[in-house]
Amino acid sequence: MKKVMMSVVVTVAMAASQSVIADAAGDFAAGCFACHSPATAAAVGAPGMGDKAAWAPRIAKGMDALYATAINGSATNPLMMPRGGTGLSDDALKAVVDYMVAQSK
Repeated sequence: MKKVMMSVVVTVAMAASQSVIADAAGDFAAGCFACHSPATAAAVGAPGMGDKAAWAPRIAKGMDALYATAINGSATNPLMMPRGGTGLSDDALKAVVDYMVAQSK
């Protein structure tokens, strides 16, 4: 019985994790892609998704700094508005940041 319960818990957790990733990918495509796509990022001063060199110094500052920029906007790049100009919640924005970072390491 204990093995079955643990299996159910792990399965539910994995499904929830996959759902968060899918939501983050969708939120990225719907809002963040405009500035963070590899084709447009350099023109707007944003790190393009997958650009390891552009992301490395940002990642080095830590996830809290990345989350703060996503939520509050950038003090050095006025094009990076608070919430990236979206209506995403803090948790949804953090999931998108996690998604972009994972794709850019």
